[in-house]
Amino acid sequence: MGDNDELDDLPLPPLPPGISMPPPPPPPPLAESSIEDDEDHDDTEENVDTIDDSLSSDFKSQWESRKANDPTLSDSKDSMYGHIDRIATGEVGTLLDRFSDRFGSELDREIIVLRKKQQQEIRAVKPTVELISAPESDDEYEEEVSDAIGSSDEFSQFFDVVNNLLGDMPEDFIQRFLASDSFKLFESVGANPDAADEDTRAEFFSMINAELGELPEDKINKFVESPGFELFTKMGELYGG
Repeated sequence: MGDNDELDDLPLPPLPPGISMPPPPPPPPLAESSIEDDEDHDDTEENVDTIDDSLSSDFKSQWESRKANDPTLSDSKDSMYGHIDRIATGEVGTLLDRFSDRFGSELDREIIVLRKKQQQEIRAVKPTVELISAPESDDEYEEEVSDAIGSSDEFSQFFDVVNNLLGDMPEDFIQRFLASDSFKLFESVGANPDAADEDTRAEFFSMINAELGELPEDKINKFVESPGFELFTKMGELYGG
């Protein structure tokens, strides 16, 4: 190793007394582009907040615009909350009305058609009954036919009374009834009350009698005082067993 290399490895001599190290140089200034980028970012956030506030404060207009562009949105919303609209306007409707989506939108019309057809078939029985066994008198025959038709018509009226009564029940009662086995019988009879045989009518009355026993006290009192209760009593005499 040479003499010059040895001198390079030696530490620097201390500073003379009274002399200190100079201060470090100041940091370089930030680039103007960085400052401008930060300012642009802040402005963008403010603009986003302003747009969000505008959208949230004008949601109704946005929803109307979406419905205009996609009519299915309106149909879906109306289907889901249709019964709420009827409640608000006082048109609660029957049990079948409030849950028409479960049966199909044409069910009420089909029930009317089936009832009319069934009544026509009952009236068509008259000449057949004459051929099989003629009654002892015309009065007796007319009474038998009248009783057959009247009983069928009254059972249809009884179903309508029950249908309207259940449709006016609280929401929790409706949901429980829809989930029960009783609802299957109600749906079957509701498709064509006139076509129900004696056993089905007896089963239906027994089921309805049990369900009505679960009604709130004020609903029971209201029903007892209504004209429908007289028909309920008559159906009890015929099918109550």
